[in-house]
Amino acid sequence: MKSRPSYIMTNKEAGEVMEDEVLVTHILEGDDQALRVLYDRYFQSVFQYAYIQTGDYHFAEEVTQDIFSKMAKSLHTFKGKSAFKTWLYTLGRNVVIDFHRKQKRHKGVVSLPSEKMEEVSNNYNPQQNYEIREELIRCLNTLPEDYRTVIVLRFIEQFSIQETAKVMKKTALSVKSLQHRARKQLAQLMEGEGNSYES
Repeated sequence: MKSRPSYIMTNKEAGEVMEDEVLVTHILEGDDQALRVLYDRYFQSVFQYAYIQTGDYHFAEEVTQDIFSKMAKSLHTFKGKSAFKTWLYTLGRNVVIDFHRKQKRHKGVVSLPSEKMEEVSNNYNPQQNYEIREELIRCLNTLPEDYRTVIVLRFIEQFSIQETAKVMKKTALSVKSLQHRARKQLAQLMEGEGNSYES
C-alpha cells in the first residue's frame, strides 16, 4: 500500500513548522500539490493581512496574489532559520510596502475584526462595540506605518515579539519599545476621541 505524502500528516504526527519545511522541499522538487497545500494553509491569514494593510477588498486580492507569486519564486531562499510563516510575512510586508509606494500613499485604511478589539484594548466594552470599533479604526489610520504594523502583527496576526522583530527587521527590544509607544499613542488618540480607552 502506497504511503501518504509526509505533507498530509496531521498536527499530531508532525508540528506545523516541520510540515511547512516538508512542503517547501516537495515544492522545490516540482510537486504542484504541495504548493496547493501550502497556499490553502496560509491564504486566509495572508488575505486578512493584505486587507488590513490596504483597506480595500480588490487591492487585498491583488496584494495577496503578489505575495503568493513572490513566495513561489523565492522558496529556494527559505533556509528554515525561522518559522515559514515568519518568512512569508517578511516577504508579505515588502510586497505591501511596494504596493503603498506605487499607490503613492503611506497609510492604509485599517479594518479590524470585532473579535480582535479586546486584544488591542485592555478596557474593551462589548456594549460599546460599534463606537469603539469605529473610533479605533480611525485612530489606527493616523498612526505612523511602523506603529500600525507592530499593532497588526502583534495583536491581529498574533506574532510573538521575536517573530515580529524578524518581519520588521528590528531587534526584539526595539519591537517592545515600538509596541509600547504605539499603544500609548493609540490610547492618547482614543482619549482625544472622547473615550476612556487606555492601553
